[in-house]
Amino acid sequence: MTYLIHSSDVFKEAELQKLDDGTFHCQPSNDNIGSLPTLFSQDGIFNHEANSYLFYLKAVKKAEDLSPCAQALRAYYQFLEDKGLNWDKFPPVKRLKPTYLFRSHLLKKIKQGELAHSTASVRMNQIVNYYKWLMHDGYLPVKSEKEAPFKMEFVSVQNRGMLAHVSPTFIVETSDLRIKVPRDADSKNIRPLSPLSRDALGTLTRHLPQTSEELRLQVLVAIDTGMRVEEVATLTLDALDTATPLAESQHRFEILLCPRSTGVQTKFLKTRSVEISSDLIQSLNEYRISERRLKRVTRLNEKIKQRDSDAPPFTQKTIEILECCDRHEPLFVSQQGNPATGKSIEARWIEFRAEIKQAEPSFTHRFHDLRATYGTYRSVT
Repeated sequence: MTYLIHSSDVFKEAELQKLDDGTFHCQPSNDNIGSLPTLFSQDGIFNHEANSYLFYLKAVKKAEDLSPCAQALRAYYQFLEDKGLNWDKFPPVKRLKPTYLFRSHLLKKIKQGELAHSTASVRMNQIVNYYKWLMHDGYLPVKSEKEAPFKMEFVSVQNRGMLAHVSPTFIVETSDLRIKVPRDADSKNIRPLSPLSRDALGTLTRHLPQTSEELRLQVLVAIDTGMRVEEVATLTLDALDTATPLAESQHRFEILLCPRSTGVQTKFLKTRSVEISSDLIQSLNEYRISERRLKRVTRLNEKIKQRDSDAPPFTQKTIEILECCDRHEPLFVSQQGNPATGKSIEARWIEFRAEIKQAEPSFTHRFHDLRATYGTYRSVT
C-alpha cells in the first residue's frame, strides 16, 4: 500500500546543529511553505523522487493545489507496487513500459465505470509532467528513444475561438499517453448536470422543513448562490461579514469567497464573489448566534485548544483543519464539534433524498444539481 500523508510545515532553508550528545539536528530557519502531501511506500520508505517533485511544485512553481498531482502519484506508485514494476525501468518494447501499462490500467477502469474519463486524463497528464521533470533534473537518464517513458507528439487542434476563420487550427505538444475526454455530455462515464424542474423544486421545498436546520440552510445557500458543496461546507463568519448590498438591488447582497481572507475553500483556491438574497443573509446571521450552533462551536473550540497540547489526539490533516477554523470560524459545525465538509453534506443529502423518494420516486438529484439549478433559473431572470 502506497501511503499519502500530509506533513507538518516544510521550510526551504534549515540549519544543521550539533547537539551536546554528539548527534545532529536539522533546525528550520526560513521560508515556511506550509504542509506538503508526502508519499511513503508500503514499508514506510520515503519516496524521494515523488516528494522532491511535490516540493519543487510548491516551492519553485508556487503551485496552490497539489492534490491532483499527489493523488495521481499515489495511484501510479500503488499500480507499480501491485504489478511489481519499477518507476525507472523501461524495456524497449512500448507495451511493457510502466507508463503505458498504467495508461491501459486507467482505460480499463474507465471501461468498468470505476473512473471518469476526465479523472483518468488528469492522472495520466500528471504522470507525464512528473517524468518530464525526472528527466530534466537527472533522476531518469535517457540515452535513446527506446529508453524513454513516452513519445512526444505535436497534434493539430481545431480552433474554436473568435479568430478561427483566420487560423482554423493550432499545434500543441502532447504525448502518446494522452487519454481523450469525450466532448459529448452523454458519455456513459460523465453524468450531465440535471437542474431541478419547477415541480422538483416544489417537492424539495415541501420536504425541507423535515430535515435538520443545517442541511436546510446549506440547500438554500446552494440554490440561492450557486456555490459548490465544498464552498457551502466551508462558509465562514468572515465571509458573511463581507456582505455588501448591491447598488442595483436592495434585496441582494454580495459576499467574498477567498481561502486566504475569508477561509472559504473555492475551486483552484480562486477568489470570487457571489450574490445572495437579503432574506437568506438574515437567516444565516440568525443561525450564527443561535443556541443550537453555539453549543456546537463550543465543542469545536475545545478541539482547537487540544491541538496545542504536547500530544494532540489528531492527525496532521485534522490539525490543519482546526488551524483554519481558528483563523476563520466556520458557520456549519456538527454536533460532535467537527467543521462541515463537502462529504458530510453529501451524506446528509443522500439520507434526505431517500426520504423524499419514498413520496416522489423520481427525485434522484445530487446536491451538485442545486448549483445547476441556480445557473438555469438565473439565466432566465
